[in-house]
Amino acid sequence: MSRTYPKRKQINRKAILLAHFGTSFVSALESLENIRHKVQEEFPDAEVRVSFTSNMIRNIWSARRRKPEKWLKQGVPEDVLYVQSFLGAIGSLQSDNYRTIVIQPTHVYHGEQYEDLKSYVTALQSIRTIKKVWSPFDTLVLSRPALGTYGIEHDYLDDLEEVIGIVQHDVQRAGEMGAAMLFVAHGNEFFSSGVFHEMLHRLRERNPGTAVHIGMVEGYPGVDEILEDLQAAGVGKVFMKPFMITAGDHAHHDIDNDEPDSWRGQLENAGIEVVTEMEGLGSNDDFARLFARRIAQTAAYHDIELANRKPGGVLHS
Repeated sequence: MSRTYPKRKQINRKAILLAHFGTSFVSALESLENIRHKVQEEFPDAEVRVSFTSNMIRNIWSARRRKPEKWLKQGVPEDVLYVQSFLGAIGSLQSDNYRTIVIQPTHVYHGEQYEDLKSYVTALQSIRTIKKVWSPFDTLVLSRPALGTYGIEHDYLDDLEEVIGIVQHDVQRAGEMGAAMLFVAHGNEFFSSGVFHEMLHRLRERNPGTAVHIGMVEGYPGVDEILEDLQAAGVGKVFMKPFMITAGDHAHHDIDNDEPDSWRGQLENAGIEVVTEMEGLGSNDDFARLFARRIAQTAAYHDIELANRKPGGVLHS
């Protein structure tokens, strides 16, 4: 006589995982917390967790856990002090029965960190169990960085225009103070940063009366090329801001520093007046809400109904 077994069914909760590059600067955490708050406001009943994709940054926080009280007293969130890698955070979510997960990178563009993250997600999506019911995930999807990415899901030009609309205010401020606008992005030496050049072209089209430049801490154009361009154009004053999610190590050590080899130091030594504002993009409420829109769009594309999304939220704004 054959036995009949009840159908097995796994719990399938839904979650949002923010994949930050991360920062070791306590003052810069405000930018990441602002993104988290704006996402949580948009999805008030969803589980929202964070991870850091930078091994170097996580190692710094790992060492700081030897004296946790010191950092917690400074207002460091506990899940930052004990921050997990992307794979660690995914494992924790899966263990807690979150099997439908929207992963939102807060990287500025499709560079090295996003490419590695994409590889991890692709590998996890490929897992096939003998019995489908025991699959570790039901749906695992990766959203887009701020400046978008290639693919058929969403036109990256829309993402680019969205970002331009947010930073347009900074260019206008530069014009009002009679200065050129200089954004300094992270960049990298391993992946093309061509999307920044396209953004620069569009910003210049919008602002014919204000000189706009975008430089890279790593990659092209660096400070030497930017300084050469500024001098050739006879620029005497610049308004300089980091084009980074947080104003952390690069912002305070490479960009705005009293040392002569910093960006500010080299420009000032060349006789250019420099006005700086060391604030991460994540501290801008409009920029932080951009990631909530990315999540809503990605969830809708994959037919994921996230928990109790608030009526009239940013997807329709």
